[in-house]
Amino acid sequence: MEDSKNLSIEEGTITFWIKENSIIFNDKKITQLFNVNPAGGSIFMVKDDDNKLKVMFVVLGKGRVDIEHDVSEVNPSNRHMVAFTWSLKSNQLSLYLDGELIESKEINLS
Repeated sequence: MEDSKNLSIEEGTITFWIKENSIIFNDKKITQLFNVNPAGGSIFMVKDDDNKLKVMFVVLGKGRVDIEHDVSEVNPSNRHMVAFTWSLKSNQLSLYLDGELIESKEINLS
């Protein structure tokens, strides 16, 4: 993502499509999906070498919360929509795949 300055670490949503056959979800390789740095924090998503989608959500000076989901069974031949939402107001991180909530986590920062 090129324009992190328009994102807020307070709350937001990032959505994107994964093109057919562009990621093999069970190949045990690391694939970076995005890395953004809104003022006051950073958000990073990878498909990791353990075949999980992982999001690291960092609020500077307060801490980090991670969310992850096993995607080893996801069919790489299909196009997939990924969405990640966050809200410090409601203390919630949510990860969606193809319109369905696959993981949710409460934000507990010190």
